[in-house]
Amino acid sequence: MKLESIRFKHTGLFSNLQVQFLYPHKPITLILGEQATGKTTLLKHIYQALSWFPARLKDSRTAGVVMLDQDILNSRIQSRIELSVKIPTEIGQLPEGSQSQESDASICTWKLYKTLNSQGIGISQAETQQLEELTALYQKAIKQDPLQGLPCIAYYPSDRFINEINLLSKNIPAVFQASSAYDVAAIPFTTFARFFEWFREISDIENAQSAQLLQHILDKFNAQSLQHLEQEIFQTHAQLNSPNLQALKSSLNTVFPDITDIYLQYQPKLQLMLSYQGQNLSYQQLSNSMKTWIALVGDIVRRLCLLNPLSLYPCLEGEGIVLIDQIDTQLDQTLCREILPRLHQAFPRLQLIVTGNREELLEHAFDYQCLRLSDKQISPLVLENTHDLYDHVYQNLFNHSSEPDLNDLSPTLANEPDVDQLLELLAHLTDAQKQEILQYLQSDTKHLNESRLSEK
Repeated sequence: MKLESIRFKHTGLFSNLQVQFLYPHKPITLILGEQATGKTTLLKHIYQALSWFPARLKDSRTAGVVMLDQDILNSRIQSRIELSVKIPTEIGQLPEGSQSQESDASICTWKLYKTLNSQGIGISQAETQQLEELTALYQKAIKQDPLQGLPCIAYYPSDRFINEINLLSKNIPAVFQASSAYDVAAIPFTTFARFFEWFREISDIENAQSAQLLQHILDKFNAQSLQHLEQEIFQTHAQLNSPNLQALKSSLNTVFPDITDIYLQYQPKLQLMLSYQGQNLSYQQLSNSMKTWIALVGDIVRRLCLLNPLSLYPCLEGEGIVLIDQIDTQLDQTLCREILPRLHQAFPRLQLIVTGNREELLEHAFDYQCLRLSDKQISPLVLENTHDLYDHVYQNLFNHSSEPDLNDLSPTLANEPDVDQLLELLAHLTDAQKQEILQYLQSDTKHLNESRLSEK
C-alpha cells in the first residue's frame, strides 16, 4: 500500500492544499521548507488520516485519530482531509460498485471531516466504505497466503529522544502482536520504548535457541567423532531461524556502515552493546543523535518484522509508508547527504515521506520527489537550475589548457568570468565540490610554478 495523494481543505494552516505522490518512480518524497511553514502540520495530518487503516483493520467500528476543533482553519466551519492509497496488485482490487465508473479500482479513498455546529462544538465524520473494503482485502489475502504481510504505517515526529532503555521487562504478551506495530493515537513525541522491549525478547529467544542447538550437537558427538563437529555446527547454524535479529543488524549496517553488530550483554550486568568502528561499546556511550537514529532504524525493523512474521527478509520484502519529520535534525553534514539513499537501500519497498530544511538533503535529489512548502502552498522543487550552475562553474574553472602559454602577455580580462558572478555560482556548490575545485587549482598552481622555474 502506497500513498497516492492527499488533499487538505481548510485544515490547519492550509486553505486548499493537494499533494500528488510519485511512487514507485520516486520512492522518496522530500518536503523542504523554512521554519513555521507547516511541514510538521502537513506530516501530522497525513499520519492522522493513515491511522484509520490500522483502526479499521482491527475493527470496522474503531476510529483512527480524529481532527481537533482547532485543526479547522480560522473563520471556517468545516475541515476536510481526503486521502487516496494505491492497492497492491497481489491482494486484488476494490469490488465493483464501490467506486464510480471513472475511478480506478486499484485506488482506495477515504475522507475525514470536522464540522462546527451552531454551538461551536466540533463534530467528526468519516467516509470509510472503500477503506473497510481494503481491510477486508488484506484479511482475505492473509488467509489465502500466510506469507502475505500487512503494510507498515509509521510516523516519527520531530520530538524524538531516548527516555529510558527498558531491557528488564520480559514476557510482555503484546510485543509480538501485529497490532503493536501500529499507532492509532496522536503522537506528540517518540521515545522508542517498544523497540527496546522487542529487542530484549528476540535476543532471549535467539540465545535460547542457540544454547539448545549447541547442547543437542554436543550430545550427539563423542571424542572419536570430533572431526565432524565443525560441519555439524555449520549445518545447524544455517537452520537457525532468526530473521529478526539478522534483519536488524543488516539494516543498521546499511544505514550506518560503522555499526557491524548489536547484541545484549548479560554479564556482569544487562546492557545493550554495539560493535562500532571496530570497538565494542555500550549503547549509552554513543552520542544522543546516534542513539536516537539507531532506535529509529531499529523501530522500523521491529514494525516490518511484526507485520511480516513469516518472511525471512522482512526489511527487503516489507512495504508501507514511513513519515519522518525534520529528518535532518541531529545529523552532521556527511550523514545528512547520505541518509535518504541509505534508508531506501535498507528498506527498498517502503515509501518514505520526510521533511527538512537543509540543502545537503538534495545531494541525490534527482532520485526522489522534491517539493517546496512556502506561503501555505506546495510546489515541485526545480533542480535543473542548480545542476546548470554546477556545470557552468566547472566549465569556467576546468575547461582551459593544462599548459598555459607563459609568453602570451595579451590581456585576457575581457574573456574572464565576472568575479561576483563566479562567487555567486560557487555559493551553490557543496563542500565536497568546493574541495575538489580547490585541489585542482592548487595542483594547477604547483604545475605553473614548476614551469616557471624550468624556464629560469
